[in-house]
Amino acid sequence: MNAPEGEVKFVPKQALAPSPQLYDELVSDSMENLAKASLAFITPIAADSVINDNGCGTGAASAAVVASLSDQISGVSIKGTDINDAALKVYRQRAADGGWPAEAVNMDSNSLKYDDATFTHAIGNAMLFVLPNDGIDAIKEIHRTLKPGGKVILNSWAYVPNMPPLEAAAKATRPEGTPLPRAGLDKWSKTDFLQSVIEQGGFSKDQITILQGNVQVTTGELHRYANMLWSFIGGTTPVGWLRSDEENWDEAVEVIKRELKKTDGYTELPGGKSQLQFIANIAVATK
Repeated sequence: MNAPEGEVKFVPKQALAPSPQLYDELVSDSMENLAKASLAFITPIAADSVINDNGCGTGAASAAVVASLSDQISGVSIKGTDINDAALKVYRQRAADGGWPAEAVNMDSNSLKYDDATFTHAIGNAMLFVLPNDGIDAIKEIHRTLKPGGKVILNSWAYVPNMPPLEAAAKATRPEGTPLPRAGLDKWSKTDFLQSVIEQGGFSKDQITILQGNVQVTTGELHRYANMLWSFIGGTTPVGWLRSDEENWDEAVEVIKRELKKTDGYTELPGGKSQLQFIANIAVATK
């Protein structure tokens, strides 16, 4: 799950309190669709596979894995690892309800407690760009715990349609020079950067393939979605929330709504929902 960049000392009264449930509502089907798009670039998972869903959150990637298995589910084992207990609680409930061959364990991606050569597959879905050191330490652990010939799927966003609207809202409602939300993430849009961090994590250059794929995401009702976006991401700057954000809250949300409608691939759906088009960098690396 994502975390703010700066220490938040003030929070506007309108901001929705972050929680795994709010996160799932905000990301909607984006994380599962990202995982599905990523899994499409590897051969079907065999019945005897042991999979690490690294940084599993509430289980989007595991759900995509299970959906891809069809009648092979009984022979597969999934280990979901994350450090967020609230997210793991949701994961465990989803696994129980869905009959997943999975367990969820509180474990740091940078220090996995599994033996060397444990997994046939690993997936880090929307994980690297929220980790320290660009996720290189986590990739080293993935490399260590993969069996020889094992594969890891890693991804990053090449295009995120909701970031320009958030930046527009920040520029419209905050003093000039105020840091923008999620500043510094542009590097992840470049395939060369993703290639570099995977190589630094121990994978050979000739064993890494990176492609791009479109990911369609369905949002909830637009005003609610814009409000969640600003609540969850608006304060993620080195200076956190500003006192003026409270009085300018409605303006910021309206800017986000207006700018979302201008993004490439935006489609209005029945019931006030909409569809956004993301583009993902998808890497498959073999040990």
